[in-house]
Amino acid sequence: QNSQKISMKTEFIEDKLDQFSRATELLNNLDSLKKEIRLKFKRLTSQEFKVFSAIYQLEEQKQQVTYPLLSSKLNLSGSSIRDYISHIIAKGVPISKEKINNKEVILHISPELKKIASLASIIQLREL
Repeated sequence: QNSQKISMKTEFIEDKLDQFSRATELLNNLDSLKKEIRLKFKRLTSQEFKVFSAIYQLEEQKQQVTYPLLSSKLNLSGSSIRDYISHIIAKGVPISKEKINNKEVILHISPELKKIASLASIIQLREL
């Protein structure tokens, strides 16, 4: 009976150590993810970041983000907006383009990025 109690305690301790180990691994993964996000956004110029932020905010307001909309919101030419978007994507920031009726392009920030980082947290990470 005593050996059974010891065995149960040992199992309990091993289970707790396992949980601790998994938690530590998750935190390490989270730290490396934060670092990766920070580096991607630090690579953006201030103008590119302004364009990214505008897309993020407009999407949060449930607007369809198009080149003309960004152009008018940011007071930049359509070709400048297209260039900035290309640079942002080339630097690894997840923005996708959806073509509607074979002509109009709707821009989207990756839903996965939005799940793990709000615009406020991206701004904070960028400033570190």
